[in-house]
Amino acid sequence: MSGSVFSQQIFYVNSSRGDDMSGNGSQSSPWATVEKARDTIRELRQTTPYPEKGYVVELTGVFSYPEANLRFSEEDSGLNSTSPMVYRASRDGALFIGGSHLKSEGFRKVSDPSVLSRLKDSVKEKVWEFDLSTAGISKIDPLPVKFQTWPSVELFSREKAMQIARFPNTGWLEIPKVIDRGVAPVDRTKDEWEFGVRPAVFEYSESEPARWDVSKGIWLTGFWCHDWFAETLKLSAIDKEKKQFTTQENSRYGVGNHSAWHTAKRRYFAFNLLEELDAPGEWYIDNEKNILYFYPPDDDLSQVFLAVQKNTMLEVRKAKHFILEGIEAKYSLGPALALRECEDSLITKVRVFNTTNDGVHIGGGFRNGLSHSEIFNAGRGCVSVSGGNRSKLVKCENFVTNCHIHHSGRLQRTGGNCLYFGGCGCYIAHNLLHDSPYICINYGGNEHLFEFNEVHSAMMESGDGGGMYTGRDWGSLGNVIQFNYFHHFGQAGVDWQKAQGLSPNYEPLKESIMVMGVYLDDCDSGDTVQNNIFYRAGWAAFVGGGRYNKILNNLFIECTASVHFDDRGLRRAKPGEGFKNGWDLLQKLRDVQFDQSPWKERYPFIQNVMEDDPKLPLHNSVRNNVSIGSKQWLQMHNSARDTSLHRIDFTENHVFNWTSSQQELFPLNPDGTVRAAFREEKFDLSDLESNRFSKLQAEIKKAVPQYQILPAGKMGLEK
Repeated sequence: MSGSVFSQQIFYVNSSRGDDMSGNGSQSSPWATVEKARDTIRELRQTTPYPEKGYVVELTGVFSYPEANLRFSEEDSGLNSTSPMVYRASRDGALFIGGSHLKSEGFRKVSDPSVLSRLKDSVKEKVWEFDLSTAGISKIDPLPVKFQTWPSVELFSREKAMQIARFPNTGWLEIPKVIDRGVAPVDRTKDEWEFGVRPAVFEYSESEPARWDVSKGIWLTGFWCHDWFAETLKLSAIDKEKKQFTTQENSRYGVGNHSAWHTAKRRYFAFNLLEELDAPGEWYIDNEKNILYFYPPDDDLSQVFLAVQKNTMLEVRKAKHFILEGIEAKYSLGPALALRECEDSLITKVRVFNTTNDGVHIGGGFRNGLSHSEIFNAGRGCVSVSGGNRSKLVKCENFVTNCHIHHSGRLQRTGGNCLYFGGCGCYIAHNLLHDSPYICINYGGNEHLFEFNEVHSAMMESGDGGGMYTGRDWGSLGNVIQFNYFHHFGQAGVDWQKAQGLSPNYEPLKESIMVMGVYLDDCDSGDTVQNNIFYRAGWAAFVGGGRYNKILNNLFIECTASVHFDDRGLRRAKPGEGFKNGWDLLQKLRDVQFDQSPWKERYPFIQNVMEDDPKLPLHNSVRNNVSIGSKQWLQMHNSARDTSLHRIDFTENHVFNWTSSQQELFPLNPDGTVRAAFREEKFDLSDLESNRFSKLQAEIKKAVPQYQILPAGKMGLEK
């Protein structure tokens, strides 16, 4: 019935030559579906002992899940670590697809005069149509009037995501003038935030909207107010005489700049426009007719797929000792792969790409992980991992190691990260993470360890975020960020990629504000940032009003500011005041039962926070750091220089290649140690990366004998 090696039971599945009815699961007579193998093993376990070295199901071929998804459960568990349940790809490969194949013979040239009249003359002979009902796809619901996460289908061709017809084809439009921001009045003296309450009205300057038919449904994606929040709004009306747009609903924060703090014009693009289907790769669906219109690149219609799977394509729930190995997965609207509430289970050596929202989820359970995999080109987030119990400080020990994770936020430009981790006790190590329009790594919770990773090309078209971000929580204590290489964020990332001959598909802010390295936002507290290299990483170690943070033994090179502190809590924090906007920081501590065991023993210093100037950034340490060539060593916002500078522990920090000295701010400590020394020595900063900073660190060691050389060669993927 199957192969057996050393008491290991092996079954075979081949989608092209297998047969569930006549096959027996052997290599010569495989089954056709994964479900047949799964169900057969479930039945066998009722009557036969579990094999000493476990079960293996070897998969070959293409497995399509446009509607139903593949589920494994507790009854699919392995026995222990030496007797696991393994589903693995064969040498010939196994591909899981969450989309429907639109076969080339179903396409035809557009002939309907009403459609041709809306197309530009230059493309009338290049656009094809496909009746989706012939592929078993029922009518597709129109897009919501307002959203962030892409809620509908997506088209792919030749393993690339196609672009829903838009204007402009690339880049952004700028709003020349806002007529009505659509916001409620606020009291600026109380630092109140503006929120949208009605549709917005604003002008446009382009000629193209004169051709658009708003009744067919047009949507606009934009950074409407803040550079950290992108949102999609449906267009309600076009006044073609006044050249004005009116949105159907309000934007969350209104449309237009809310203050003089950042003055860049607001930007957006329009999409779902048959009239603008004018570039190879663009597509449009007429929801009423259920017809797809497509301008194929190179006239190739051989590999066109419409992603329609809304659920997790392959889910493992509550299983133990389950291994998924070597497969590829693509074209899913929902997450492609997930381990949920499992134990000691692993996804390894997989390749997940071209997902409309998320790539891989690992949630709950203990000791589950993702390793040696590539996850990329996600419409929202590439990888999410969480688990453990914050109130009890029980670590999940879930992990992501030796993975190449890149190009997130393709459709959701803010909120789509390469990696998110949360809960308690995740381990993230030896990964290469890069290319995100906004934050690359977002995290929250307690006692995570993030080490030996390389992170670059974050914040590529947004502002007020970081390569790594967490925020607004006094209780996110015990996280350690160490031995990582953070480099080339924002405009520096675009320039760096172009210098390597790459073509980054980003348009950075013209007036970029607040691109950070590690961003401890909105009074976030209790993080240790140590032994990292920050190279052209914006405002590198950014402490936004928080407490008990440690910035230790880092190397900062050519950053906007090496270290930042502010005291925003004086204006925004509302501990114990019952606010529901996240600023009741005391309530967040209560939510994790901070005044009970084990919190009161593990973190005794947080117990009296309300009696210890709670809104000030106290008990922070900045020690043994070296800064070279940054525009500023220390940046202090708001009144922090007066309220907090003298209460922060600065010890043995050394600043080189400075453009302006801040030595007067740093007298010696009472014990005679240096707080920050602005040194006269100059270091050569050319050609740093070719030798992975070894020459520079050797020179630093000569100038600062106590400097601890950082193992730059070990940061990133293990060789």
